[in-house]
Amino acid sequence: MNDDASIYINTYKTLTRRYVMKKRFLAIMAAALVSGTISTGGAVQASGAQPSPQVFIDSTWQNDILTLEGRTLVQLVAFNDPTWANYSYDKQKKTINITNKAKSIDIQLTAGKKEALVNGSKKTLDVPVTIRNGRTYVPLRFLSEQLGASVYYHKPSKNTIVQTPSRMKQLETLVNGNLADARKIATSLPVFREKGALESTGEGFTIRYIFPEGESLRFIREHKGLREYIEISEHGFSEVEWAEDIYDSSDTKKREWGTKPAAFGNAVYFTDIVMMDTTEFGKIDSSGAETQLGRIDRSQPENKNKIIVSIEGEKRKDAK
Repeated sequence: MNDDASIYINTYKTLTRRYVMKKRFLAIMAAALVSGTISTGGAVQASGAQPSPQVFIDSTWQNDILTLEGRTLVQLVAFNDPTWANYSYDKQKKTINITNKAKSIDIQLTAGKKEALVNGSKKTLDVPVTIRNGRTYVPLRFLSEQLGASVYYHKPSKNTIVQTPSRMKQLETLVNGNLADARKIATSLPVFREKGALESTGEGFTIRYIFPEGESLRFIREHKGLREYIEISEHGFSEVEWAEDIYDSSDTKKREWGTKPAAFGNAVYFTDIVMMDTTEFGKIDSSGAETQLGRIDRSQPENKNKIIVSIEGEKRKDAK
């Protein structure tokens, strides 16, 4: 083969690789934009960019809510979850039926009325079901608690968190379960910041999680030029306790907020390279030296969405 032919073939291979990478990247971007996870790595964040108050049902931010007489209402569609509740709506009668088959609960509501039927028994509502701009809004706390969910108000961020029975079951795994499974749940939880906490200002398509060896209830997340230390609260959501800009140590403009945690000692890391649909994972020793243990191509069907994996020989230390 002559030199010209060799150059042509190598150039063709390079261009082909770039085309495949670009096509994969565009597909990832499209999917991420639809799901809303491109900037958070799967977790929905509470930040200054979103309206207040905010409501989360499990990890899903409810982006359209009403506040009437000091009570919060969410769209009816929030209660259409096969693992928790289902609803039906009679447009002519303006009646709504919401059921939780697992707990044999049936709730009937009527638009405009401050009354509900729960398994046939009358219950008084603080605010009525409200139809506005063609959308139906229902009382959040009343329905959540009647359907077996827990409702918690997080004062520092002024957010309301609803945890469905399936989420509460997940939290048992988070606290006591398999280490890799617990870490998957930990990295999927909503992330809350107090007023004044640092917000990321850059762009980035790589998200890095660092856990102390054997632990799942606290970790460091690095994303978009910001390093955050996160702890899982007793109510099962992530709270940022400390953050700093990821810049050179000599940069005098580096920002820092909160109380810096003690060094983790031995740790493990998982890097989500979004643009390449790839995961890298490995260990970090107490001196900070890193050893990569593996690399996962998530474009393969068996590796879809695989970011947290088991580390051979690692045992859980923080089970409650």
